[in-house]
Order: sequence, then C-alpha cells, then structure tokens
Amino acid sequence: MELLDRYIGKAVGLGIFVALLVIVTLDSLISFAGEVGVIGWAHYTTWQAVEFILLSAPQKLYSLFPMIAVLGTMLGLGTLASHNEITAMRAAGMSLLQLIFAVLKSALLITAVIIFIGEVIAPPAIQYAKLNRVRAMEAQISLNTDYGLWARDGNTYIHVRRVENDGRLTGINLYVFDEYHSLRDIYSAASGEFVNNAWQLNRVVHKKITAEGIIQTNEASMTWQTLLKPDMVNIVSVTPDNLALWKLHNYIEYMQDNGLDASNYQLTFWSKIIAPLTITAMMLLAVPFIFGTMRDVGVGQRVFVGFIIGLGYYILSQLIGRAGLVYNIPPVLAAIVPTLIVLGLGSVLITRLR
Repeated sequence: MELLDRYIGKAVGLGIFVALLVIVTLDSLISFAGEVGVIGWAHYTTWQAVEFILLSAPQKLYSLFPMIAVLGTMLGLGTLASHNEITAMRAAGMSLLQLIFAVLKSALLITAVIIFIGEVIAPPAIQYAKLNRVRAMEAQISLNTDYGLWARDGNTYIHVRRVENDGRLTGINLYVFDEYHSLRDIYSAASGEFVNNAWQLNRVVHKKITAEGIIQTNEASMTWQTLLKPDMVNIVSVTPDNLALWKLHNYIEYMQDNGLDASNYQLTFWSKIIAPLTITAMMLLAVPFIFGTMRDVGVGQRVFVGFIIGLGYYILSQLIGRAGLVYNIPPVLAAIVPTLIVLGLGSVLITRLR
C-alpha cells in the first residue's frame, strides 16, 4: 500500500507542477503586458521589467496556489483514472478512504513547500522587485516600506502611516534637514490629497527648531510640492499579502497601537494561518471529480472544471472577506468560512461516492 501511496503522490505532484507552470506563466505574461506601457520611463528597461515579473512570481504562486492545487490534483488523478489505474487499485483492495489519505499525504509535503515559498522567499523578493522598479523609474527618490511608507525627497524625510484605497495619505510626518544635516522643521499632517500636481495637507502642525527653542504653529492646510507622486505611493505602499506572517503580526500590533484600523491586515493574517487547511480542502474537493462522468473526459475538460472550481473559491473568498470588512465580521471568521464551505462540499461529495 505504501508503494501505491507514493505512486499516487507522484502523479498528484506532477499534475500540480504542470498546473503551476501553466497558470504562473500565463499570469506572468499578462503582468508583463501591463509593464510594457511603462518600459522606457527614466531608467526602466525591458530587462528590469522581466526581472520585476520574475521576482513577483513567488508571491503570485502563493496567492494562486488554492486554484493550482485543485486543478493539479484533478489533472494528476484524472490521468490515473483515464488509464484505468485507479480502477485497478480499487480492484486490488484499495478503498476510497485509502485513496484520499494518499492524496492528503502528498498535500502535506506540497503545502510545506508552498508555505516556505510564500512566507520566506516571496516577501523579500517582491519588496526588492518593487523598490528596484521605483528606483529605475525615478532615481531622485529613495524609499523603504517595512512599516508604513518611508521616503526621502532631497533633504526631506517622509513618513506616511497609511495609504488609503482612494489614494489619500493619513498620518504624515515630514522631517526637513539643512545642508549640515541638522533637523530644522517638522511638519505633522492628519491627511493629504493629491490636487493640481501637489499634495494638499490638512490639519498641519509645524514645529520650527531654532537656537532659541521650538516654535509651533498650526495650519488648517498647506501645499506640499514633492517628487513623491501617487503612482509611486501605490507601487511601494505596504500591502498585507507582501508581508511575511511574523511581520504581518508585528504590523497589526503597530497599527493597533497607533489607533489605526487593522482589519484588512488581520483578514490576511488569518488567511495565511489557515492556508494549509485551504490547500488541503481544495485537493480533497478534486477527488470526487475523477469518478463517474468525469473519469473518461479529456484533459481540456478537467482543466476547465478545475479552473472554474478554483475561480469560484477565489471569488467566494474575496466576497466573504470584503463583506466581513464592511459589516465588521471578525476577521478570523471571514477568513475561515470559505475554506469551511469547500471542506464541507468536498466531504458531502465524497460521502455520496461511498
């Protein structure tokens, strides 16, 4: 039986590898097509665009893997079914539960590899790719984005606590140094909007440092001219998917300590926590589809069905996640419900097969 388990695991692994190559390649080609429009900006070359796509691939693989898992499992087991190998295994005494356990054994190893890629390799790779892209597009500005947005514009150092979905900045601090590297001015603004090719800062507190002391003034608004444009902010702003699990946890604490809404980051945190269960559930859901009418269909039909299942899960998880943010559903619940639905559906289908 151990030999059959390894044989099934090898077939499933090969199917997932093929699905991985196809989906990641297609996604990379689509992403490269999107980069074509900005090739030639400043020092941004075709090779740098290719480098950006390649370094972004691990993160894309991690986020798309539930779809890859169900599609690859269907391809691997479907190939065995088409060659009547599963029928032979069942005739030799292999039960449906033993077949499922063989699939789950392979799921453990595959999940461990994907989690390593997603949590160890992908975060630094995507951050390095984004920073290189920004530097190539605009060499006069330097950026760092571990916690919030840090940027340097000449002698001004900029810290933005949060970049909102509509492009607004909140929690802005500007530190202005003179030519002798002495701090001269500190501007703190509650928010900022990009209007008429400049940032309009609101509720500004200006602290001017002089030899006699600090002079503080308050302004309702002020105009801030800078090289930091909205498109560059969108490129380098912190997004939950780009942070490793432990950094995501620290960032959530940082936001909560500063009175900021961390629900979106908490949703991503719990989605990462249950990722192994999600991958396992998607692979389990693929098992019933290799029996019955799906046993003798072609590869194209299996790819189509697997793609529809994976896409359906992605849409479901996005809908429930966004609904959770809107209606203040606990992030852990919003993250786990789509996986529980897939797990329940798979269990029902397998029970009907038995």
